[in-house]
Amino acid sequence: MNTPQATQIEEKPYGWVIVFVGTVSLTLGFGANVTVPVLIQPLEQEFGWLRAEISLAYTMAAMGLAVGGILWGGLSDRIGAKKIALFGAISMSLALMMLSRQSDLGGIYALYSVIGGLGFACMFTPLLALTGLWFNKRKGLALGIVTAGGAIGQGIVPHISGLMIASWGWRDAVFYLGVSYFIILVPLMFLLKTPPVLVGRPSHMGKLDENQWGLPHSTTLPWISIAGIFCCICMAAPIVHLVPLAVGIGFDQEIATSLLLALMISGMFGRIFFGLLADKKGSTFAYFIASLWQTAIVFLFVQTGSLVSLYVFAVLFGFGFSGVMTCLIICAREAAPIRLTGLAVSIVMAAGWVGMGTGGYQAGYFFDLTGNYVVSFGNAAIAGAINLTILGGLILYRRKRYLEVRLQSA
Repeated sequence: MNTPQATQIEEKPYGWVIVFVGTVSLTLGFGANVTVPVLIQPLEQEFGWLRAEISLAYTMAAMGLAVGGILWGGLSDRIGAKKIALFGAISMSLALMMLSRQSDLGGIYALYSVIGGLGFACMFTPLLALTGLWFNKRKGLALGIVTAGGAIGQGIVPHISGLMIASWGWRDAVFYLGVSYFIILVPLMFLLKTPPVLVGRPSHMGKLDENQWGLPHSTTLPWISIAGIFCCICMAAPIVHLVPLAVGIGFDQEIATSLLLALMISGMFGRIFFGLLADKKGSTFAYFIASLWQTAIVFLFVQTGSLVSLYVFAVLFGFGFSGVMTCLIICAREAAPIRLTGLAVSIVMAAGWVGMGTGGYQAGYFFDLTGNYVVSFGNAAIAGAINLTILGGLILYRRKRYLEVRLQSA
Protein backbone atom coordinates (compact mmCIF):
# COMPACT_ATOMS: atom_id res chain seq x y z
CA MET A 1 0.00 0.00 0.00
CA ASN A 2 2.97 2.30 -0.38
CA THR A 3 2.52 5.32 -2.58
CA PRO A 4 5.28 6.65 -4.85
CA GLN A 5 7.68 8.85 -2.97
CA ALA A 6 8.00 12.44 -4.13
CA THR A 7 11.79 12.36 -4.00
CA GLN A 8 13.45 9.08 -4.97
CA ILE A 9 16.70 8.19 -3.26
CA GLU A 10 19.63 7.24 -5.44
CA GLU A 11 21.52 4.43 -3.77
CA LYS A 12 25.30 4.76 -3.72
CA PRO A 13 27.92 2.13 -2.73
CA TYR A 14 29.16 4.33 0.12
CA GLY A 15 25.86 3.65 1.81
CA TRP A 16 27.26 0.29 2.90
CA VAL A 17 30.08 2.10 4.73
CA ILE A 18 27.36 3.95 6.63
CA VAL A 19 25.73 0.59 7.34
CA PHE A 20 29.03 -0.70 8.76
CA VAL A 21 29.51 2.31 11.03
CA GLY A 22 25.89 2.14 12.16
CA THR A 23 26.11 -1.58 12.86
CA VAL A 24 29.21 -1.25 15.04
CA SER A 25 27.74 1.77 16.83
CA LEU A 26 24.48 -0.01 17.66
CA THR A 27 26.39 -3.11 18.71
CA LEU A 28 28.30 -1.19 21.35
CA GLY A 29 25.49 1.22 22.22
CA PHE A 30 22.93 -1.47 22.95
CA GLY A 31 25.63 -3.44 24.72
CA ALA A 32 26.27 -0.53 27.10
CA ASN A 33 22.58 -0.39 28.03
CA VAL A 34 22.36 -4.08 28.87
CA THR A 35 25.36 -4.12 31.15
CA VAL A 36 22.69 -3.60 33.84
CA PRO A 37 21.48 -7.26 33.80
CA VAL A 38 24.98 -8.60 34.47
CA LEU A 39 25.51 -6.03 37.22
CA ILE A 40 22.32 -6.97 39.10
CA GLN A 41 23.87 -9.88 40.98
CA PRO A 42 27.25 -8.24 41.82
CA LEU A 43 25.57 -5.05 43.05
CA GLU A 44 22.94 -7.01 44.95
CA GLN A 45 25.65 -8.99 46.72
CA GLU A 46 27.95 -6.05 47.46
CA PHE A 47 25.41 -3.42 48.52
CA GLY A 48 22.24 -5.36 49.33
CA TRP A 49 20.12 -3.32 46.91
CA LEU A 50 16.78 -4.65 45.63
CA ARG A 51 16.48 -5.83 42.04
CA ALA A 52 13.89 -3.16 41.29
CA GLU A 53 16.35 -0.52 42.51
CA ILE A 54 19.16 -1.85 40.33
CA SER A 55 16.84 -2.38 37.34
CA LEU A 56 15.95 1.30 37.56
CA ALA A 57 19.43 2.03 36.17
CA TYR A 58 18.28 0.47 32.90
CA THR A 59 15.14 2.58 33.09
CA MET A 60 17.33 5.70 33.49
CA ALA A 61 19.26 4.75 30.35
CA ALA A 62 16.03 4.10 28.46
CA MET A 63 14.49 7.40 29.59
CA GLY A 64 17.70 9.17 28.60
CA LEU A 65 17.41 7.61 25.16
CA ALA A 66 13.77 8.63 24.91
CA VAL A 67 14.37 12.29 25.80
CA GLY A 68 17.80 12.62 24.22
CA GLY A 69 16.70 10.83 21.07
CA ILE A 70 14.11 13.49 20.26
CA LEU A 71 16.63 16.28 20.81
CA TRP A 72 19.48 14.71 18.85
CA GLY A 73 17.25 13.23 16.14
CA GLY A 74 15.68 16.60 15.39
CA LEU A 75 19.06 18.34 15.51
CA SER A 76 20.54 15.80 13.08
CA ASP A 77 17.98 16.95 10.48
CA ARG A 78 19.61 20.40 10.70
CA ILE A 79 23.34 19.87 11.23
CA GLY A 80 23.86 16.25 10.19
CA ALA A 81 24.71 13.11 12.14
CA LYS A 82 28.53 13.24 12.21
CA LYS A 83 29.16 15.83 14.97
CA ILE A 84 26.33 14.52 17.12
CA ALA A 85 27.46 10.89 16.85
CA LEU A 86 31.06 11.82 17.69
CA PHE A 87 29.91 13.63 20.83
CA GLY A 88 27.83 10.59 21.78
CA ALA A 89 30.70 8.15 21.32
CA ILE A 90 32.94 10.18 23.63
CA SER A 91 30.21 10.69 26.25
CA MET A 92 29.24 7.03 26.43
CA SER A 93 32.85 5.86 26.72
CA LEU A 94 33.67 8.28 29.54
CA ALA A 95 30.45 7.46 31.43
CA LEU A 96 31.32 3.75 31.42
CA MET A 97 34.78 4.51 32.79
CA MET A 98 33.30 6.70 35.53
CA LEU A 99 30.78 3.99 36.44
CA SER A 100 33.62 1.96 37.91
CA ARG A 101 34.07 4.58 40.67
CA GLN A 102 30.48 4.54 41.95
CA SER A 103 29.21 3.16 45.25
CA ASP A 104 25.75 4.72 45.47
CA LEU A 105 22.62 4.29 43.40
CA GLY A 106 22.27 8.00 42.64
CA GLY A 107 25.62 8.10 40.86
CA ILE A 108 24.85 4.90 38.96
CA TYR A 109 21.47 6.29 37.86
CA ALA A 110 23.08 9.55 36.74
CA LEU A 111 25.74 7.80 34.67
CA TYR A 112 23.27 5.45 32.99
CA SER A 113 21.19 8.53 32.15
CA VAL A 114 24.32 9.95 30.48
CA ILE A 115 25.01 6.65 28.70
CA GLY A 116 21.48 6.76 27.31
CA GLY A 117 20.73 10.46 26.82
CA LEU A 118 24.12 11.99 25.94
CA GLY A 119 25.80 8.83 24.66
CA PHE A 120 23.79 6.25 22.79
CA ALA A 121 20.96 8.66 21.88
CA CYS A 122 23.47 10.74 19.89
CA MET A 123 24.34 7.72 17.78
CA PHE A 124 21.15 5.68 17.75
CA THR A 125 18.53 7.92 16.13
CA PRO A 126 20.85 10.03 13.92
CA LEU A 127 22.62 6.98 12.50
CA LEU A 128 19.38 5.10 11.85
CA ALA A 129 17.91 8.15 10.11
CA LEU A 130 21.13 8.64 8.14
CA THR A 131 21.18 4.99 7.03
CA GLY A 132 17.58 5.20 5.84
CA LEU A 133 18.42 8.25 3.73
CA TRP A 134 21.19 6.41 1.89
CA PHE A 135 18.77 3.73 0.63
CA ASN A 136 15.46 3.41 -1.18
CA LYS A 137 14.57 -0.06 -2.48
CA ARG A 138 16.87 -1.82 -0.01
CA LYS A 139 16.20 0.29 3.08
CA GLY A 140 14.69 -2.70 4.90
CA LEU A 141 17.80 -4.77 4.33
CA ALA A 142 20.12 -1.90 5.25
CA LEU A 143 18.25 -1.03 8.44
CA GLY A 144 17.90 -4.72 9.24
CA ILE A 145 21.69 -5.11 9.15
CA VAL A 146 22.27 -1.98 11.26
CA THR A 147 19.70 -2.95 13.87
CA ALA A 148 21.15 -6.46 13.86
CA GLY A 149 24.15 -4.77 15.46
CA GLY A 150 21.88 -4.02 18.41
CA ALA A 151 21.05 -7.69 18.76
CA ILE A 152 24.74 -8.63 18.57
CA GLY A 153 25.62 -6.04 21.20
CA GLN A 154 22.87 -7.08 23.59
CA GLY A 155 24.21 -10.62 23.45
CA ILE A 156 27.98 -10.29 23.15
CA VAL A 157 28.66 -7.29 25.39
CA PRO A 158 26.81 -8.69 28.47
CA HIS A 159 28.44 -12.08 27.91
CA ILE A 160 31.94 -10.61 27.68
CA SER A 161 31.16 -8.28 30.58
CA GLY A 162 30.06 -11.26 32.65
CA LEU A 163 33.34 -13.03 31.96
CA MET A 164 35.28 -9.87 32.79
CA ILE A 165 33.34 -9.42 36.04
CA ALA A 166 34.03 -13.03 37.02
CA SER A 167 37.77 -12.52 36.42
CA TRP A 168 38.39 -8.90 37.50
CA GLY A 169 35.36 -7.76 39.47
CA TRP A 170 32.66 -5.40 38.23
CA ARG A 171 34.62 -2.16 38.69
CA ASP A 172 37.60 -3.06 36.51
CA ALA A 173 35.28 -4.71 34.00
CA VAL A 174 33.20 -1.58 33.29
CA PHE A 175 36.30 0.66 33.27
CA TYR A 176 38.09 -1.33 30.58
CA LEU A 177 34.82 -1.68 28.70
CA GLY A 178 34.67 2.13 28.50
CA VAL A 179 38.29 2.34 27.29
CA SER A 180 37.54 -0.20 24.55
CA TYR A 181 34.48 1.77 23.45
CA PHE A 182 36.53 4.95 23.07
CA ILE A 183 39.21 3.22 20.98
CA ILE A 184 36.67 1.59 18.65
CA LEU A 185 33.93 4.19 18.25
CA VAL A 186 35.61 7.57 17.99
CA PRO A 187 37.61 6.87 14.77
CA LEU A 188 34.53 5.37 13.08
CA MET A 189 32.52 8.58 13.43
CA PHE A 190 34.82 10.33 10.94
CA LEU A 191 33.58 7.99 8.18
CA LEU A 192 30.06 9.44 8.26
CA LYS A 193 28.94 11.44 5.22
CA THR A 194 25.84 13.35 4.10
CA PRO A 195 23.53 11.17 1.93
CA PRO A 196 23.10 12.09 -1.78
CA VAL A 197 19.41 12.98 -1.29
CA LEU A 198 20.42 15.91 0.96
CA VAL A 199 23.36 17.14 -1.14
CA GLY A 200 22.30 20.27 -2.99
CA ARG A 201 18.81 19.93 -1.54
CA PRO A 202 16.47 22.60 -2.97
CA SER A 203 15.22 25.17 -0.50
CA HIS A 204 11.57 24.27 -1.07
CA MET A 205 12.11 20.68 0.11
CA GLY A 206 11.79 21.86 3.69
CA LYS A 207 8.10 22.57 3.00
CA LEU A 208 7.23 19.20 1.48
CA ASP A 209 5.13 16.76 3.48
CA GLU A 210 4.93 13.91 0.97
CA ASN A 211 5.72 10.46 2.35
CA GLN A 212 5.58 6.87 1.16
CA TRP A 213 2.35 6.08 2.98
CA GLY A 214 0.46 8.98 1.42
CA LEU A 215 -1.18 9.72 4.80
CA PRO A 216 -0.79 12.68 7.20
CA HIS A 217 2.24 11.97 9.38
CA SER A 218 0.59 13.95 12.18
CA THR A 219 -1.89 11.06 12.42
CA THR A 220 0.20 8.00 11.67
CA LEU A 221 3.32 8.78 13.74
CA PRO A 222 1.42 9.03 17.06
CA TRP A 223 -0.32 5.75 16.21
CA ILE A 224 3.01 4.03 15.57
CA SER A 225 4.49 5.53 18.74
CA ILE A 226 1.70 4.27 21.02
CA ALA A 227 2.04 0.79 19.55
CA GLY A 228 5.79 1.03 20.11
CA ILE A 229 5.36 1.67 23.85
CA PHE A 230 3.46 -1.57 24.41
CA CYS A 231 5.58 -3.73 22.12
CA CYS A 232 8.69 -2.63 24.01
CA ILE A 233 7.12 -3.29 27.42
CA CYS A 234 6.67 -6.82 26.12
CA MET A 235 10.26 -7.29 24.99
CA ALA A 236 11.92 -5.60 27.99
CA ALA A 237 11.14 -8.30 30.56
CA PRO A 238 13.32 -11.03 28.96
CA ILE A 239 16.04 -8.60 27.87
CA VAL A 240 16.55 -7.11 31.33
CA HIS A 241 15.63 -10.09 33.52
CA LEU A 242 16.52 -13.28 31.64
CA VAL A 243 19.96 -13.38 33.28
CA PRO A 244 18.71 -12.98 36.90
CA LEU A 245 15.80 -15.34 36.13
CA ALA A 246 18.23 -18.06 35.09
CA VAL A 247 20.51 -17.40 38.08
CA GLY A 248 17.47 -17.66 40.37
CA ILE A 249 16.62 -21.07 38.90
CA GLY A 250 20.10 -22.26 39.85
CA PHE A 251 22.36 -21.69 36.84
CA ASP A 252 25.64 -19.83 37.21
CA GLN A 253 26.29 -16.36 35.79
CA GLU A 254 28.18 -17.61 32.74
CA ILE A 255 25.37 -19.94 31.67
CA ALA A 256 22.78 -17.25 32.39
CA THR A 257 24.52 -14.70 30.18
CA SER A 258 24.90 -17.32 27.45
CA LEU A 259 21.09 -17.50 27.30
CA LEU A 260 20.99 -13.79 26.56
CA LEU A 261 23.76 -14.29 24.01
CA ALA A 262 21.73 -17.01 22.27
CA LEU A 263 18.66 -14.76 22.27
CA MET A 264 20.57 -11.90 20.68
CA ILE A 265 22.42 -14.00 18.10
CA SER A 266 19.06 -15.30 16.95
CA GLY A 267 17.90 -11.69 16.93
CA MET A 268 20.70 -10.74 14.56
CA PHE A 269 19.22 -13.04 11.92
CA GLY A 270 15.69 -12.00 12.83
CA ARG A 271 16.36 -8.34 12.16
CA ILE A 272 17.76 -9.03 8.72
CA PHE A 273 14.88 -11.40 7.95
CA PHE A 274 12.19 -8.92 9.00
CA GLY A 275 13.97 -6.11 7.16
CA LEU A 276 13.78 -8.16 3.96
CA LEU A 277 10.16 -9.06 4.75
CA ALA A 278 9.35 -5.35 5.09
CA ASP A 279 10.94 -4.67 1.69
CA LYS A 280 8.83 -7.42 0.13
CA LYS A 281 5.50 -7.35 2.00
CA GLY A 282 5.42 -3.91 3.61
CA SER A 283 6.61 -2.53 6.92
CA THR A 284 3.32 -2.74 8.85
CA PHE A 285 2.77 -6.37 7.84
CA ALA A 286 6.30 -7.30 8.93
CA TYR A 287 5.85 -5.35 12.18
CA PHE A 288 2.62 -7.22 12.96
CA ILE A 289 4.21 -10.63 12.39
CA ALA A 290 7.24 -9.76 14.56
CA SER A 291 4.98 -8.44 17.33
CA LEU A 292 2.78 -11.53 17.23
CA TRP A 293 5.87 -13.74 17.40
CA GLN A 294 7.33 -12.12 20.53
CA THR A 295 3.94 -11.95 22.27
CA ALA A 296 3.34 -15.68 21.74
CA ILE A 297 6.71 -16.63 23.27
CA VAL A 298 7.34 -14.21 26.16
CA PHE A 299 5.31 -15.92 28.91
CA LEU A 300 6.91 -19.31 28.23
CA PHE A 301 10.14 -18.23 29.97
CA VAL A 302 8.49 -18.61 33.39
CA GLN A 303 6.91 -21.96 32.59
CA THR A 304 10.09 -24.04 32.75
CA GLY A 305 13.18 -24.73 34.82
CA SER A 306 14.90 -26.67 32.05
CA LEU A 307 18.04 -25.18 30.56
CA VAL A 308 17.30 -26.74 27.17
CA SER A 309 13.82 -25.19 27.15
CA LEU A 310 15.20 -21.81 28.16
CA TYR A 311 17.66 -21.93 25.25
CA VAL A 312 14.84 -22.85 22.84
CA PHE A 313 12.62 -20.04 24.09
CA ALA A 314 15.52 -17.60 23.99
CA VAL A 315 16.29 -18.42 20.36
CA LEU A 316 12.63 -18.26 19.32
CA PHE A 317 11.94 -15.02 21.20
CA GLY A 318 15.14 -13.43 19.91
CA PHE A 319 14.23 -14.06 16.29
CA GLY A 320 10.78 -12.51 16.69
CA PHE A 321 11.39 -9.57 19.02
CA SER A 322 14.33 -8.35 16.97
CA GLY A 323 12.17 -7.65 13.95
CA VAL A 324 9.99 -5.25 15.94
CA MET A 325 12.60 -2.50 16.21
CA THR A 326 13.66 -2.82 12.59
CA CYS A 327 10.07 -2.55 11.39
CA LEU A 328 9.28 0.34 13.76
CA ILE A 329 12.13 2.34 12.24
CA ILE A 330 11.05 1.51 8.70
CA CYS A 331 7.46 2.53 9.52
CA ALA A 332 8.66 5.87 10.88
CA ARG A 333 10.92 6.37 7.86
CA GLU A 334 8.09 5.68 5.41
CA ALA A 335 5.36 7.61 7.26
CA ALA A 336 7.36 10.85 7.55
CA PRO A 337 8.58 13.31 4.91
CA ILE A 338 12.31 13.34 4.18
CA ARG A 339 12.75 16.70 5.91
CA LEU A 340 11.60 15.15 9.22
CA THR A 341 13.25 11.75 9.00
CA GLY A 342 15.48 12.22 12.06
CA LEU A 343 12.71 13.71 14.18
CA ALA A 344 10.19 11.04 13.14
CA VAL A 345 12.51 8.16 13.94
CA SER A 346 13.44 9.78 17.26
CA ILE A 347 9.81 10.28 18.33
CA VAL A 348 8.84 6.70 17.54
CA MET A 349 11.95 5.27 19.18
CA ALA A 350 11.51 7.56 22.21
CA ALA A 351 8.13 5.93 22.71
CA GLY A 352 9.82 2.56 22.40
CA TRP A 353 12.41 3.46 25.03
CA VAL A 354 9.65 4.58 27.39
CA GLY A 355 8.20 1.11 26.92
CA MET A 356 11.58 -0.55 27.49
CA GLY A 357 12.16 1.40 30.68
CA THR A 358 8.67 0.67 31.96
CA GLY A 359 8.86 -3.00 31.05
CA GLY A 360 12.24 -3.52 32.69
CA TYR A 361 11.19 -1.77 35.89
CA GLN A 362 7.81 -3.48 36.24
CA ALA A 363 9.50 -6.88 35.89
CA GLY A 364 11.88 -6.08 38.76
CA TYR A 365 9.11 -4.53 40.85
CA PHE A 366 6.77 -7.51 40.63
CA PHE A 367 9.66 -9.91 41.28
CA ASP A 368 10.42 -8.06 44.52
CA LEU A 369 6.69 -8.14 45.35
CA THR A 370 6.00 -11.81 44.59
CA GLY A 371 9.41 -13.52 44.73
CA ASN A 372 9.11 -14.81 41.15
CA TYR A 373 8.76 -13.55 37.57
CA VAL A 374 5.32 -15.00 36.71
CA VAL A 375 3.39 -11.73 37.08
CA SER A 376 6.23 -9.77 35.45
CA PHE A 377 6.25 -11.85 32.28
CA GLY A 378 2.45 -12.10 32.32
CA ASN A 379 2.29 -8.30 32.19
CA ALA A 380 4.72 -8.39 29.28
CA ALA A 381 2.39 -10.73 27.35
CA ILE A 382 -0.61 -8.45 28.04
CA ALA A 383 1.34 -5.44 26.75
CA GLY A 384 2.16 -7.42 23.60
CA ALA A 385 -1.54 -8.12 23.04
CA ILE A 386 -2.36 -4.41 23.40
CA ASN A 387 0.33 -3.60 20.83
CA LEU A 388 -1.19 -6.07 18.38
CA THR A 389 -4.64 -4.52 18.84
CA ILE A 390 -3.32 -1.01 18.12
CA LEU A 391 -1.27 -2.20 15.17
CA GLY A 392 -4.25 -4.04 13.73
CA GLY A 393 -6.22 -0.79 13.89
CA LEU A 394 -3.44 1.05 12.04
CA ILE A 395 -3.38 -1.57 9.29
CA LEU A 396 -7.16 -1.32 8.85
CA TYR A 397 -6.94 2.50 8.80
CA ARG A 398 -4.26 2.46 6.11
CA ARG A 399 -6.25 -0.03 4.03
CA LYS A 400 -9.43 2.06 4.33
CA ARG A 401 -7.67 5.27 3.28
CA TYR A 402 -5.93 3.46 0.43
CA LEU A 403 -9.25 2.18 -0.93
CA GLU A 404 -10.80 5.63 -0.58
CA VAL A 405 -7.99 7.17 -2.64
CA ARG A 406 -8.39 4.50 -5.34
CA LEU A 407 -12.14 5.08 -5.54
CA GLN A 408 -11.65 8.84 -5.83
CA SER A 409 -9.11 8.43 -8.64
CA ALA A 410 -11.20 5.87 -10.53
